[in-house]
Amino acid sequence: MINQDRLWKAILEDFFVEAVQFFFKDLFLQINWQQGYEVLDKELREIFPNSAENERRADLLVKVFLQDGTEQWILIHVEIQGYKDDNFAKRMFTYFYRLTDRFNVPIVALALFTDADKNWCPDRYEVSYVSTHLIYKYATFKLAHYQAADFDIIQNPWAMVMQSALIGLKKQWKDEALLEAKVNLYRKLREKGYNQEQSRHLLQFIKYYVRFHRKDFFHKFEHVIQSINQDKPTSMGIIELVKEHLLQEAKEQGLEQGHEQGLEQGLEQGELKKAITGIRNMTKLNFEAAVMASILNVPEEFVLEIKQQLLQEPQIVARLQASHSNTQQIAQELEVHPLLVAVIKGE
Repeated sequence: MINQDRLWKAILEDFFVEAVQFFFKDLFLQINWQQGYEVLDKELREIFPNSAENERRADLLVKVFLQDGTEQWILIHVEIQGYKDDNFAKRMFTYFYRLTDRFNVPIVALALFTDADKNWCPDRYEVSYVSTHLIYKYATFKLAHYQAADFDIIQNPWAMVMQSALIGLKKQWKDEALLEAKVNLYRKLREKGYNQEQSRHLLQFIKYYVRFHRKDFFHKFEHVIQSINQDKPTSMGIIELVKEHLLQEAKEQGLEQGHEQGLEQGLEQGELKKAITGIRNMTKLNFEAAVMASILNVPEEFVLEIKQQLLQEPQIVARLQASHSNTQQIAQELEVHPLLVAVIKGE
């Protein structure tokens, strides 16, 4: 059986960048995402070896780099148990001092509470004895303080994760009602237009986070999902129609013209060059196109086009080394964006 701590750990890893954007808005802007990030499972196991008491929580420790080059570690701790734990704040402090003592790096921490007790949300560990006083504060997010509607207009995939987890706060679900709730949530997921991989990860979380009592309802849920996925729209609005036409026209008349049209998305030439540089760097780090688009604030279609053109980087480099052709000529010959050639050239 897939238990909840494994589900939380998996969804944190699948949507880590989005989690930082969701829970740490200010920190998100300070991170140099082009340098990638590293999940530190080994380091976490060193300070907290696996034990039976850890089965009701999920932890993710990740190393990132700020814009100034400073190394920063992020600890996200999901408390899954459905009861009050008087030692919770002390455990958070234990994480902090063990990691600090062992690795000597700055650590920002978040405690995500998934239980139903609205009044229990410890945000600090405090101890005093005579003239000695210690306070350790950390960020918290209490799921029970929110309603599903609070996340409706948020595009970040973590809004869907939160809505899925809110279903779990209600106890004594009847299978019929639970099926309706899960299907409605999946319809919302489809409406938000996530890419195929994002949708697949979110669907797995919705499917397994709260379980049906009867196995036949699990099969009913999968059948309904298949029906929704096969239900393709037969018409499109005028905006979508124009966008599709412009994209096809760009392919027919050359990528340069298509990207000039892309400037209408609000990107100046300098911003466009920065975006292409970012796409090139993040492609080397295996970032997903949707994540790149979110970080760089450009359309995902643009990211995918540049990624495709990057496959020709060896040919671009060879042309730059072997001929006196200018950037524009090489771009026209290889049908790539001229700014991509400029980026590779180092202009």
